[in-house]
Amino acid sequence: MAKMGERIAKVVCKRCGGHHLYRTSEGAPNVNDNISRTTKGRVTRSRAAETPAPAAVPAFDPSKPPRPYAPSDAYVTGDRVSHPKFGVGVVTTSPGPGKVEIAFTTGRRVLASARVASTLERPTMAAHVPIGDRPPGKL
Repeated sequence: MAKMGERIAKVVCKRCGGHHLYRTSEGAPNVNDNISRTTKGRVTRSRAAETPAPAAVPAFDPSKPPRPYAPSDAYVTGDRVSHPKFGVGVVTTSPGPGKVEIAFTTGRRVLASARVASTLERPTMAAHVPIGDRPPGKL
């Protein structure tokens, strides 16, 4: 038997000899109220109590019309953005280069921003460069 404070948490089953969570009789409070079992017997905890409250939306100017979203544009905190799928949202943060977090009515999304085209050239084939594991003259 295992206890959490004054309440029983786990017991040894007399039938199978395994360790199980203690279940109280109907109406009595249980230590494991937020614990449930899956169909395969795994223990899961409800995340309702663990979910943090959503962060506040930063201040924005409601008189300015929202800008249409484009991955190539750069955005700053407080910009209003109109996305074709998610609707109108407000830029909250920039989690990294080329990314922007936008708070929509359906939730927060991390989208691409300020994506620039690559300036690197494609490599050209070097036909007359010797390869280290072959003798010169044989290609």
